[in-house]
Amino acid sequence: MITAVDGKYPNGLQKALEDAGVSGSELARLIGTSRQNVSRWVSGSRELLPPVAEQIAPHLNTTSAALLLLKSTEVFRVPLGGRIVGGGAIDVSTAQHEPGLEYEIELSVRVPDATIAYQVVGESMMPVYRPDTVIICRAHTQDIEPLVGKELAVATVDHGRMLKTVHRGSKPGHYDLESFNASTMRDVRLEWVARIAAIIPADEWKILERRAQVQEYLKKPSQRRRPRGA
Repeated sequence: MITAVDGKYPNGLQKALEDAGVSGSELARLIGTSRQNVSRWVSGSRELLPPVAEQIAPHLNTTSAALLLLKSTEVFRVPLGGRIVGGGAIDVSTAQHEPGLEYEIELSVRVPDATIAYQVVGESMMPVYRPDTVIICRAHTQDIEPLVGKELAVATVDHGRMLKTVHRGSKPGHYDLESFNASTMRDVRLEWVARIAAIIPADEWKILERRAQVQEYLKKPSQRRRPRGA
């Protein structure tokens, strides 16, 4: 059974568990609840409340709306800020933006306070962040101290953008960056951090061009207009 359609409170938790390859026991450990609670949500005998769905969603690489079987025909768009590393440091400096182009992504679920989106690259954060997952973030801030201990999108001075849990470093203005399954980076300087508002699976978003003139750039070379005299 993919969803708890026969239970009193249908939801999409079982499908999300199967898609993420996470067991009910593991989910219970991740969110600090009992295996019995997870079983009741999966069977639909207990209601999966929105705050619980929001807590579960990041661990299963899905959204609370998907877990609650919410459908929306409203189109919601967020600017795409480029790529972000989902684990250890890799070079994404040449894959942030194409010169002169601006993109946005289209979602079927509205994300309150969404400011910018980043596309995850790298596999070192699986199964929490899979490649081509999109992270929807709230506004960038340089006021880091109130967010210490939280998992954030961060921009480092020396290593590009990353998804990390931020801890205080050994000296002022420096922070230790902890990954899901990569070694901790010590005493890193940060340019900004941003709260993660939502995690959107790869098949739940699409990229759009924000300017009409990029249409020409995105064509195959053989289809582009040639300059006069060429």
